[in-house]
Amino acid sequence: MSSPQQPLRRQAELAASRERKPPVVQRFFRRATFLAVLLLSAVTGSLTGLTVAYQSGLTSDAKQVSELANFQPSGVTQVLADDGKTVIGEFALERRIPLSYDEIPVRMRHAILAIEDARFEKHWGVDPIGITRALVKNLAAGRTVEGGSTLTQQLTKMLFLSPEQTLTRKAKEALLALQIERQFSKQQIFELYANQINLGGGAYGVEAGAQYYFGKSCKELSIEECATLAAIPKAPTSYSPKLNPEKALQRRNLVITNMIEEGFITKAEGEAAKKTKIKLNIAIRDGNNSGPYAYFVEEVRRYLEEKYDTKQTHTGSLKVFTTLDAKAQIQGVNATRLGLHQYDRRHSKWRGNLPNILNDGYKDIAKFKHPDWELSFFNGMYLRGLITEVGSQKAKVSFGKYHATVGSKEIAIAGGSPESVFKVGDVAIFRITKIVEETKPETASDKDKKAKEGDGKDKKKKESKAKPEPVGDPFELGVELEQQPLVAGAFLTLDAHTGEIKVLVGGYDFAYSKFNNAVQGNRQTGSTFKPFIYTAALENGWKPEDTVLDAPFTAGNWSPHNYDNSFMGAIPLRTALAQSRNIPAVRLLASVGIKKGAEMVKRFGITNPMAPFLPSALGATEVPLIELVSGYSVFPNQGQRAKPHFIRRIEDRNGRTLYDYDREEGSKTFPVVSPYVAANMVSLMRGVVESGTAARIKSITEADLNKREIAGKTGTVNDFTDAWFIGYTPSVVSGCWIGYQGDKRSLGDKETGGTAALPMWIKFMGYYMKGRPIEKFPEGPGADEKMKQMQAERTKEAQKALEAGAVDMLPDTGSESAKQAIGKGDGKTPPKPGDDIGAPSEDGDVKKKPKKPDDIPD
Repeated sequence: MSSPQQPLRRQAELAASRERKPPVVQRFFRRATFLAVLLLSAVTGSLTGLTVAYQSGLTSDAKQVSELANFQPSGVTQVLADDGKTVIGEFALERRIPLSYDEIPVRMRHAILAIEDARFEKHWGVDPIGITRALVKNLAAGRTVEGGSTLTQQLTKMLFLSPEQTLTRKAKEALLALQIERQFSKQQIFELYANQINLGGGAYGVEAGAQYYFGKSCKELSIEECATLAAIPKAPTSYSPKLNPEKALQRRNLVITNMIEEGFITKAEGEAAKKTKIKLNIAIRDGNNSGPYAYFVEEVRRYLEEKYDTKQTHTGSLKVFTTLDAKAQIQGVNATRLGLHQYDRRHSKWRGNLPNILNDGYKDIAKFKHPDWELSFFNGMYLRGLITEVGSQKAKVSFGKYHATVGSKEIAIAGGSPESVFKVGDVAIFRITKIVEETKPETASDKDKKAKEGDGKDKKKKESKAKPEPVGDPFELGVELEQQPLVAGAFLTLDAHTGEIKVLVGGYDFAYSKFNNAVQGNRQTGSTFKPFIYTAALENGWKPEDTVLDAPFTAGNWSPHNYDNSFMGAIPLRTALAQSRNIPAVRLLASVGIKKGAEMVKRFGITNPMAPFLPSALGATEVPLIELVSGYSVFPNQGQRAKPHFIRRIEDRNGRTLYDYDREEGSKTFPVVSPYVAANMVSLMRGVVESGTAARIKSITEADLNKREIAGKTGTVNDFTDAWFIGYTPSVVSGCWIGYQGDKRSLGDKETGGTAALPMWIKFMGYYMKGRPIEKFPEGPGADEKMKQMQAERTKEAQKALEAGAVDMLPDTGSESAKQAIGKGDGKTPPKPGDDIGAPSEDGDVKKKPKKPDDIPD
């Protein structure tokens, strides 16, 4: 029998069971009540949020948010070459290239939303569901794995708040986010966010990030590249694909996973994207401090900061359209380096002391890049290479994607083995001697053989044979070691008719010296000054065929000499200038008068006044290269000087023109001399190239220089401290200088303009004139009646002086020197024409060694 207590125990268990497990209906109502309360709380919270947001609209925060309508983020000012496309420099505090919402690719938008705010389109600035989801995930993980802030809240933090983690700051962040959502559309908010995010490496916004990490526009990015960028903003350093590639890869794949889950991409697309490695093409951002455009870009920066201000220059997203020919600039830099290296090899031994990047904080030499490596390489190019391996017989050199192997032969200038010259991490200068071609060129016999091949039999086999065969390593270079020259140089080219500066080289390398020798360097000019004196003479009645006396001359205690210490007697002006005779130049200045000579120099745009002494005829005045080149542009431009300039137009971030040279200053041409005088000066200066100190040009077949009409003048300063050549065609003027920067140190015996400077000019013009039509200088008009009268009077006075043996004293020279300027040399017997003439060598300098250099030789 069962115990009487068993039914009671069973009843108690059933009752307890009923208490633990309510009936189905009861459970339903309990759940519905909970959901209703939750829904009511959410609605109440939302209404409260809206009320708070509305009330906050009356506060200063609302005003702050409303100003976003006119918000202009800090952007990049771009400096463009004369093609309007090539970027040669940038100024920025934060490198940002703003895009409109429609310009941001859909994939990029999806990548950002997938990792930052998938419910962006559904919330009102603060997302309770997102906050709850993040809280659950963080509690489950035991750490913070997901944030609850919306994209709008993140934008608020970037624009208005500090990064501190406090309840007060979070509350204000939420209120501002609600206010932003109230005043702006989702597209506007996303656009602001995508242009504001910090992507590391100085890049802000998706477009700047795409260009920095991948070297292309945002619209060209693949799924995995978009995901890589979207992964960075959470922690730009930790998730930088450059600094922490493993962490960046993990987070990139998380972004891709989220994109799959949100339906932005298919699973197949996502899995394929995850399998790819992160491939970077990091942009070099040192172009303003190094590279071929640096000196020019620095001049642009100085101009902009003076015209506007520093803030506008570096944050205003300006577009500066310049006059620079980017390709020609690279050749101008290389031509200057050629001249400096040639000089250095003539006078210097290996100095060693190469810079080493390991001493500058680099731990991984594979991450080093030099701006030169982004250029197109060519034979004869000078550039810096990184030593990556060193052995007893060979060393390996990196030039980015190119490389070279060098032995004792290639580094002969150093006079040692690779291991005695280099250390790993050294950065040295090399000249490219050979670029290996990727394919064998097809010869004429190959073409004939191909043409004679059969009627189609074995066609595929024949076609495969006809394909060029690879030869060697296409990225292997032949190079030769050079060293940083101690001597400095400068080069400048401008359009003779417009004044546009096409090439400006201020020194060997802006990273090596910031001083711009082309613009800032005031140096004595030597005989390049003489054309200004000859111009004054022509304007005052002299003719090219008139003779001037090359004979001993004394003014007070000063007695100038010619370079070769010889005298040619009475010679035509044409010969005197072509052979760069010093004494005739002094006599011409004495003839026209120092005052008129100084006024003429000023008209040519030379800002430093000519010293009121006869030695000024020989180039004692200090002049920067840019003024000399601009002054010479008067001759091919029929007596007019166009203002030298390097900016055509400036636009603001909206494309509105702030400055236009043609509109505001295009008419700024300065009449200097008459077309008659200019044409006769061209004729005189062509003699310098045809048979004078720059005659080497006529032997150069490159770009048909030997067939072109070219005029110019060499110049050498006393004790060979400076060497110059300024030369021009009918349309372009180029000038170059070589000397020791900031030091009146001799370049060495016979380092004249024809020897030290002219090779730079020839090298550059051989490139620049290639493919250009052969031009002729315009024929000048004949002398007008006033000029003819002046010439007749001068000829008559000169004849009287010769017959009388004396002339009237000029107002600003001594009587004796005045007599000698036009008359009989020593006052007794004029030398015979041709006496003691030194024979010019190939470069125009005399072969006969002078007893001592002239005061200002050429």
